[in-house]
Amino acid sequence: MSAPYTHIEYELTSEEKTMRLGSALGALLKPGDIVLLKGELGAGKTVFARGLAKGLGVSMDYDVVSPTFTLLNIYPGKCSFFHADLYRLSQGEVLDLELLDEAHEGVLAVEWPERAGDIWPVGSLLIQFASPDQLRRLVRISGPEAILKNFQEHETPGQDD
Repeated sequence: MSAPYTHIEYELTSEEKTMRLGSALGALLKPGDIVLLKGELGAGKTVFARGLAKGLGVSMDYDVVSPTFTLLNIYPGKCSFFHADLYRLSQGEVLDLELLDEAHEGVLAVEWPERAGDIWPVGSLLIQFASPDQLRRLVRISGPEAILKNFQEHETPGQDD
């Protein structure tokens, strides 16, 4: 039986707030955690991943960019940060990458996770980006209740002041 799932939502009005939200979540993640980043092109997935990297202690000397053509970037931090982008791949090609095997010792963030079908384990965090307009973005974080409760107990990152 899996742990209870829940969700929380944030309205973000800038890249800085998107990055701050990602950083706050990244600071709570541990090796083996998987973060699925779902949204349209330009919705904020890579900015959020940059925040995750910061929260995981990745040096800001690294240019954390979408690995659209490299498919997977790996950054050292308090644990390894694996950042994948599946936009250009078919489901079979995704399975050939063996992302779940490769990233078990670090945190894996995946842009366009739907390209992989249903391979993601229960307990993965799903970050959904909706872009109602250019001035604000709604971000919905879904995952195990215990993780999100811990996240909410910290300051409310990304919220408008």
